[in-house]
Amino acid sequence: MTQSISPWTASNMKDANAQFESQVQRFLEDIIKDKSRHARFLNMLSMLEHKGSRRIMLSQMDQVLTQDTLQHLAEEARHAYFFKRQAERVAGHSLNGWTKDNTMCIEPSLMYFGRLGVGVENEVGRKSAYSWVSLVVELRACWFYEIYQDVLEHSNDHMSLKSILAEEDKHLSDMFAMCDGKYETLEKLSNYETKLFARLWPQLEQSSNQLKNAA
Repeated sequence: MTQSISPWTASNMKDANAQFESQVQRFLEDIIKDKSRHARFLNMLSMLEHKGSRRIMLSQMDQVLTQDTLQHLAEEARHAYFFKRQAERVAGHSLNGWTKDNTMCIEPSLMYFGRLGVGVENEVGRKSAYSWVSLVVELRACWFYEIYQDVLEHSNDHMSLKSILAEEDKHLSDMFAMCDGKYETLEKLSNYETKLFARLWPQLEQSSNQLKNAA
């Protein structure tokens, strides 16, 4: 099916999140100057990417796995590895697992991800949850990583998210095709995710500030 509009237009995600753009940019500009906090933040992203790959695997256990699904799973796992490797590069030492000692805002982040999965499943049903959760997660990932990449390009950090963004953008296109024109559902679920993000963001800022003040 040829899509007549983009996932951004259908979801209204960018307009709904315009209020957060400057906050996110300032936050990222601040933490990349502090190796300790930046490493913990990167490890948090690694954890969330790992949870995403694990969710794909668990949700598809009783399904016929396609090449596209396996590729999606593999790329999300690779993203978890990428951010873990970058976190350890910035920290200058190993960061085994994801613990309160090496990961920023661990409990609120996991709560955000868990509530998202439950809320989407309640709306569209268990069988359809994989594609819809993936779709709204890819919207957030592309939105966030684009801001992050822009900040990185104007800093002294040589990390690049371009390959991650390319894969996330492809995932977004693939998942959007699977929504089959159900744009009202997409906007509803995207708005739900935005509300969860709005609850998570101040907790992430608080976690960062606590680490900053404790240093």
